[in-house]
Amino acid sequence: MTTLAFIDTETTGLDPDRHAVWEIAIILRNPDQPDWEHHWQIRQTEIHLTRVAQPEALDIGRYYDRMVIPDDYFVGQIGGDGKPVGMSHKTLAYDLTRILNGAVLIGSNPAFDAAFLRVFLDGDTPWHYRTIDVATLAAGFMWAQEPELMAKDTKPISSRWLSRQVGVEPPGDDVAHTALGDARWARDVYDAITRGGQR
Repeated sequence: MTTLAFIDTETTGLDPDRHAVWEIAIILRNPDQPDWEHHWQIRQTEIHLTRVAQPEALDIGRYYDRMVIPDDYFVGQIGGDGKPVGMSHKTLAYDLTRILNGAVLIGSNPAFDAAFLRVFLDGDTPWHYRTIDVATLAAGFMWAQEPELMAKDTKPISSRWLSRQVGVEPPGDDVAHTALGDARWARDVYDAITRGGQR
């Protein structure tokens, strides 16, 4: 069975060639093992934050409120207690490459996350080439279940609405747009569709 990686990133903007990833969460699922959560933050330089980053992106992800990496280092793995353990960019890149080797990325618009990770990994893409977007998966599921309901609206459908339709309450304001909160949400939506909510 293939390794699944439920993933989300928070970034300083929308352009992976200009902006940067500052928070990464991966929930790794291997056959016959419990899910394993990984969570990192990457402190950005003041120059990047003031001259390059999009203020709206920093506000949405609450960069200044949620950054827990101390000033004396730039990368940290966040433990279950919320405290960071310092590491280098090189070590994080090695860990990401190892963890994601051959894994299928699953998330809400995981192509966005993959684009930023590709830049962080200097062009390396160790994961499986095909990602799974849980919003698209949920929309397909709903088209099969409720075609009349889905046919009423042809514009892009809200991922939060789709989530509720498959029985998963979206994250609240304090959890939404946090990498780990959104990775957990993607996992729960995936499980609701593929396993009837059972993990």
